[in-house]
Amino acid sequence: MAWSAALPRRPGMGRAPGPSRRAAAALVALLLAAPACGDDEPPPPEDEQPPPPEDEQPPVKGACKLGYLGEEGADIRLEVIALDSSGAARPVSDGDGLDIIMPPQGGRVLFLGVRATNLGACGVQLSGSLRDLESGRVMSESRTVNLKPTGDGWGASVDADISTFANVGVCPNNWSGRNIFDEDYEIVVQVKDREGRMAKEVRQVRPACNEPEFEVECRCICKHGYILGEACG
Repeated sequence: MAWSAALPRRPGMGRAPGPSRRAAAALVALLLAAPACGDDEPPPPEDEQPPPPEDEQPPVKGACKLGYLGEEGADIRLEVIALDSSGAARPVSDGDGLDIIMPPQGGRVLFLGVRATNLGACGVQLSGSLRDLESGRVMSESRTVNLKPTGDGWGASVDADISTFANVGVCPNNWSGRNIFDEDYEIVVQVKDREGRMAKEVRQVRPACNEPEFEVECRCICKHGYILGEACG
């Protein structure tokens, strides 16, 4: 006859002693909430970091630090200069010829610049224009430039940098009642500094097509009555 007998259960048999599930969960939560060892706090996000002291901040890229030219508070003085067909700047006086030049962007322009003093060299607004004295029509261009100090209290447009000159587009000639070349015109060159002070000079000039390799095209697109797209020589 088969039979089985159950052994009597003694206290502690079958399950290891230890905390209840509820107590274990509470212990885990307590450990997770505890602060990390050490006194250092994690750094704030990058966009919340305080800026460095002003003297430790990196300079602004391209910032102009050319300083002041001449005497502060004195009236601005300027001289008109222009690039010639050789790429050199020269002074412009009344009655002078003025080279009409082919720029990288095409067409024909006058490169009008300045020598100036008694103003800040940085952020100068330079304007240049060519006026037809008969019709009163004007072609003009303005830009903000930095004048390069020349060591004598003056600063100037830079021969090798056409962006420091007003690039006054004069051809194709669909605006003047005369040829642009070999005729008398008026140029006006003006500067304004960051304080809003201005000075200007006016000259009577005679533009000319003086680039031998481009002279035929120049005399074509700068003539009175030129039609855009017209074939030139």
